[in-house]
Amino acid sequence: MSASDPDSRLLLIMRHGKAESGGGQPDQERTLVEKGWAQARLVGEYLESQGVRPTRVLVSDAERTRETWEGVQASMPGFDGKVTFHEEIYSGGTGEVLELIRDVKAKHAVVLVVGHEPTMAHLVTGLADDDSDPASAAQARIGMPTGGTAVLSGALPTWAELGEESLTLHTIVRP
Repeated sequence: MSASDPDSRLLLIMRHGKAESGGGQPDQERTLVEKGWAQARLVGEYLESQGVRPTRVLVSDAERTRETWEGVQASMPGFDGKVTFHEEIYSGGTGEVLELIRDVKAKHAVVLVVGHEPTMAHLVTGLADDDSDPASAAQARIGMPTGGTAVLSGALPTWAELGEESLTLHTIVRP
C-alpha cells in the first residue's frame, strides 16, 4: 500500500484464535487456549514482518476476541493505534460490522476487525471483488479458520464508500 495514495485502503478481517469449548459458561466469557494465543501472536508477527500497522482496530467485546487482539498487539511493539470494543461485532451480522467499518475516519488507511464466524467469512465474501485470489475466496466461502486473517485492499476515498465487491482479497493468513 503506497503512503502517497490517499485513497488506498487496507482491511484486515480476523477470526479470533482457538478458544476453549463452552463447558457451561456464557459464550462471551470463553477464553483462548494456548493454540489460540499462539495463532494471535503469529498473526501479529506476520503483520509486523509485512510492515502492516493498523491505526484503527475494531474488536468484539467477547473475551476470546479481546485476548486475540492482546496476542496480536504483543507482536507489534510500540503500537499506538486506536482500539475499541463492540458488542455489535459479537451479536450483530455483516451489516452491523460493515457500518462500524464505514464509520472509521478516512485518516485510518489500515483497519483491523477481530470477530467471529460466520460473520467474518460473510464479510470477506461480500467485500471481495472479481480480481481476488481464487483460493482465498474459496476459503472465505467455506469459512474462516480460527486465527485466520483476510487481507483486502482497494482504492476508496473514505471507508464510508465501502460496499459489495469493493476490495480485492489477496490472501487469508492461516496461522
